[in-house]
Amino acid sequence: MKLHFDHALVTCLLAHAEAATEHTPTFAQLCDKTFHREGVTAKYPTSEDLDLTKIPPGLMLVGDLGVYLMSNGTPGLAGQKGTDHLVAYAEEVDPQINPEGWYDMKQASFGADDGAEFLSAECVRKALEATVNGKFWLNVTAQYISAPSLTPDNSGI
Repeated sequence: MKLHFDHALVTCLLAHAEAATEHTPTFAQLCDKTFHREGVTAKYPTSEDLDLTKIPPGLMLVGDLGVYLMSNGTPGLAGQKGTDHLVAYAEEVDPQINPEGWYDMKQASFGADDGAEFLSAECVRKALEATVNGKFWLNVTAQYISAPSLTPDNSGI
């Protein structure tokens, strides 16, 4: 399902992620030993076991109360109206815009489970360039995420 996001807001989120020196991990990154501090051998690592400077910049595609993008930069980018994080909701899955249908759209696009998927800064930047004259979009299913790109060999994330 193609999900559409505000281009300027996604650009702002990416700039924040790229400017940060530390980054919040997704669950998959938490489990990736590449990002662990030297000497960590914990079977179930926590964020304290990570070297947050090793996590690459990018955006997280989050499926929760709707589907949205947020910067993985630390500290987070303060949101509107006192929220902890500035986010860019997918128009189709924004509970404010679609209060009756967001949940069904969330399941149809992201799947039934909540979670976060990492999107590299490079892939997001390419998608922003490819959608410069319109809305930023991602094709999202429960199994796969793809983005537009000006080069056909880098369309998947």
